[in-house]
Amino acid sequence: MMKRTGLVFAGLGILVLGGSLGWGAVRLTSKERAEAKELYADACASCHGENGKGQNSGTGVTVELPDFTWCAFNSDESDRDWGLVVAEGGPAGGRSEQMPSFRNVLTEEQIKLVVAYLRTFCTEDWPSADLNFPRPLVTEKAYPENEVLFTWNFARALNKDRDTQLTWSFEKRIGARGQVELNIPFNIRDPKDGATVGGVGDLEAGLKYVLYDNPETLFITSGGLSLGMPTGNFGRELGEGTTTLAPFLATGKAWGDFVAQSSLKFEYPFVTRRAPKGIFYDLALSYPIFDRGRGTEAQALLEFNGKSEWGTESPKHFQLYLTPGIRKGLSAAGNWAIGFGVQVPVTHDREANYRVLGYLLYELPPWRLE
Repeated sequence: MMKRTGLVFAGLGILVLGGSLGWGAVRLTSKERAEAKELYADACASCHGENGKGQNSGTGVTVELPDFTWCAFNSDESDRDWGLVVAEGGPAGGRSEQMPSFRNVLTEEQIKLVVAYLRTFCTEDWPSADLNFPRPLVTEKAYPENEVLFTWNFARALNKDRDTQLTWSFEKRIGARGQVELNIPFNIRDPKDGATVGGVGDLEAGLKYVLYDNPETLFITSGGLSLGMPTGNFGRELGEGTTTLAPFLATGKAWGDFVAQSSLKFEYPFVTRRAPKGIFYDLALSYPIFDRGRGTEAQALLEFNGKSEWGTESPKHFQLYLTPGIRKGLSAAGNWAIGFGVQVPVTHDREANYRVLGYLLYELPPWRLE
């Protein structure tokens, strides 16, 4: 049963991983590029400069204008988000009201050309923000982030004990394709018969790197490695009591508004008598449900979360959980968002009767060291 179900999840992951055909951005032809350059010169260059670096002098603009040649900024927003700002003005995307609306000046197709031309100011190979898909509740994202997160996990165990984990996470993008991450958990154990205990759990540090991305087919895959450090009190069941290494692969693929993301992680503890080896199989599906195309957009989430263990006297064989949820943007700029859902077991082998999961995230602006 474990092998058969594991093969199903592997097949689903391969489906996402191999989904190199679909809908996405289209490269500018030479004719389109010439038209886009002319549109930019007529509508945008007076403020943003012919070179894309911005020019306040003589424009009456009092806010600092963006530098489109800075790839960290240029690639920070999706084509749809930039198109919204061009069409409806800065406030529609959480930016300055001094950015006017061009809806009555440019057609929808011309706005797409202008946005595509803005992308050409970045001459380095940065993954497009069109591949920055909505964050699931459990499944690892492939896209590198600049974010601060607060996550929660309330679990009702089989013996009716209650376990809570509150985690602060910091994710910092390194260069075009890398990311470093630090997770600091606070665990609370509330046994049915006994005193409640709490304290810092096992700290986790991680690295992630984009291995392949294709904005035309809206596909991305990354690899990474996380290191778990035994900082939690093992005797009070606040930590695993051993260092762990966990290599992983993560993918994302979109077909229009429908997004599938998957991750596969192998967790190896240095002291296997304290913690089992484990494989985690995750698949997340998402689709926008209201306020579509804006920073306050909401997505319906559905995740399939699988896990298998071995290496201990009583390993929990293949477990499968179903996790429905929702993610909601909280600001026009899309830099604040919240997600929550409930995880329920499908298989007989399980660690909890249910879990209530969620996160609150803030997307940090790109940093520029000068």
